[in-house]
Amino acid sequence: MSQVLTNNTGLQYAKETTPGVLPGSPDWKILEPNSISDLGATVETESRNPISKLRQRRKGTVTGVDASLGYDADLTMDVMHDFAEAFLYTTITNDDCTFRAANATATGYTIPAATAAQAAKFQYTAAGPISLVHAEGYATAANNSTGTVKPLSADLGSTDTEIQVAGLSVETAPTNAEVSLAGIRAEDGDLALAVSSGVGTLTSGNNAAVTNIDFTTLGLTVGQFIHVGGLTSTNRFGSTAGGSNDSYGLARVTAIAAGSLTLDKMDATLTASDGTDTGSSGTDVFVDLLFGRFIRNVAVDDSDYQEQTFQFEGSLPNLFETEPPTPVANPDGFGYVTAAQPNTMVVSLPVRSKATVTFAFVGRDAEEPVDNGSRKTNASTARLPLFTGALNTSADIFRLRITDVDETGLMSDFKDLTLTIDNQVTPEYVLGTAGARFINVGNLLVNMTGEALFLDKNVADRIRANTEVTGEYLLRNDDGAFAGDFPSCTIKGNGGVSYPVGETVRIGIDIEAHVDDILQTSHSFSFFPVYPAS
Repeated sequence: MSQVLTNNTGLQYAKETTPGVLPGSPDWKILEPNSISDLGATVETESRNPISKLRQRRKGTVTGVDASLGYDADLTMDVMHDFAEAFLYTTITNDDCTFRAANATATGYTIPAATAAQAAKFQYTAAGPISLVHAEGYATAANNSTGTVKPLSADLGSTDTEIQVAGLSVETAPTNAEVSLAGIRAEDGDLALAVSSGVGTLTSGNNAAVTNIDFTTLGLTVGQFIHVGGLTSTNRFGSTAGGSNDSYGLARVTAIAAGSLTLDKMDATLTASDGTDTGSSGTDVFVDLLFGRFIRNVAVDDSDYQEQTFQFEGSLPNLFETEPPTPVANPDGFGYVTAAQPNTMVVSLPVRSKATVTFAFVGRDAEEPVDNGSRKTNASTARLPLFTGALNTSADIFRLRITDVDETGLMSDFKDLTLTIDNQVTPEYVLGTAGARFINVGNLLVNMTGEALFLDKNVADRIRANTEVTGEYLLRNDDGAFAGDFPSCTIKGNGGVSYPVGETVRIGIDIEAHVDDILQTSHSFSFFPVYPAS
């Protein structure tokens, strides 16, 4: 019998079509856990303890089987792409605008025949608007975006099989390569931004633009964050506040009309501009809008509500090896947790460190380990993760704040934070089954706990009065960015005020999200395939 070393094991997952059932050709994806817990079955037995002169137990019986899977990992964009959608029990919007393993030609990326919905989101007019895509994972450097965007060179029509961009080289794509819609570039001078009392209005059709943007066709959703302005000053608004092309930044969409977007939660760098490089009657600018996929929790009767289940495979190298070691045809073992439903997701942000995330799933069953000959279909060809850069809490947090609902600042200096998304998932047992017959999903609880520097008396006032506040955060690295939003929440005291010697006075906080009366959601994630470094 050979030793099964933890460092030689692995973990991967595939989405199921229905609980416990994989699709005919499942898409397996390799994970990068720091640790794994509970991969497999916990078998419950009850022994017999009869009154007897023998004064001993008799053999018991199996009364139940619990299956679960938990693991923690460094926080990366890949990890967020894997499971954020599932833990908010929703369908990610604009996911149809991300294409995996799209072969590169001399003129573009090959995709399955575009649907009418996809074609509407990819736009091209010679002078603008022009959709922007971002590509990564290709062996040929020219086929990757590498911190930039690639503008379309032709319109994508319904049933078309190529997203056309210039400057590519012919390449068969690796299985984990991705091409994603990353935004849109307006005609020069077309966009203008007005700002009043913290509310922005972005309009199309300014400065005698020939072709306007119809914002209702871009796949944007109310509540989603976008970045107004491109990766460089070339594609950003100018500002009447001075400087050249210096009006740009993050903003949340609160209303969408054909010719305008209404914005709030805007970066301070976003100021009014008429669409020129001076912000007022200068040279027209081709302004970019950057955005990507969007996730928010929804009601169970919403068309976007979905309950996803997964299968997880844990590898057990040499499990079937004999003793003394002799060659066997399939020495490695593979164990499975099936019908695994998302329960809790915990993101930890310690000071001056890596960000990490811990996932916990509740399964209906766990299968006994099998050798390679009985391994699940396609599991041996699982694709590698792509966006694996670790997010850290020193350089990669681009926004982190709790404010009053009018966006008056309350807290932005934190010592540590932990985000918890808890779906209160529980197994349902019935007579005649050892494992769970059903998996029940409870109410969604979203909390952010930690310590903040006590710099504003208003924080204590908001805790005491149970005042509704709001908050958001954005993490960014070379693999992209994601913004999290607490549209409506309250601050609870958590340990009160502390006085560490030689340091700043701190206050413990527990931020409890609740349903927002307008957006009807508690939390959301906005993803960006690419985001400016400054």
